[in-house]
Amino acid sequence: MDKFLITEPKDGDEVAIGPMHIQSWIETYLPQNKEMTEEFIKKQISFVANESGNKFRKETFKEAQEHPDKVLYRVVKNTEGVVVGFFHCTKDENFNEIEGIYLLEEAKGHGIGKKLMEDFLNWMDNNKPSRLEVFGTNERAISFYSKYGFKKFDKEVRLYKDKFPIIEMIRPAK
Repeated sequence: MDKFLITEPKDGDEVAIGPMHIQSWIETYLPQNKEMTEEFIKKQISFVANESGNKFRKETFKEAQEHPDKVLYRVVKNTEGVVVGFFHCTKDENFNEIEGIYLLEEAKGHGIGKKLMEDFLNWMDNNKPSRLEVFGTNERAISFYSKYGFKKFDKEVRLYKDKFPIIEMIRPAK
């Protein structure tokens, strides 16, 4: 963990997160999905690295700053200050929701996910269930979330691009 820093988002992070998000998809999902290609990923999620993606993140950062009880956002950087991960959660009247946790391979296995989940567990409303969606082929993530009380539903939530199963995981309210 000493090789990485977890912070609240800063100006400029919105631009760095987009390409990192695409790279994390490539590193994580290519080995799990034989039908997925780097070109497919870049085409399908290129919006996360364009101006509208940057604008969305900047607005989300502002929301997290102004309403920390509703939005949790963390940025993970390496010792050179390069963004290697991010974590985004929201709270509404029904659920605590993990919108996304993405780490580059270099950041995995250093306790960052554990620290981010600890932040989430301290932030969430225990009186509401928590939910997330994950690719059904992402056994590493499913196992990780299971350690924190999330249970996967037997049915698929939907198919991403009519091919890739996305499942819902729920952590019951206390």
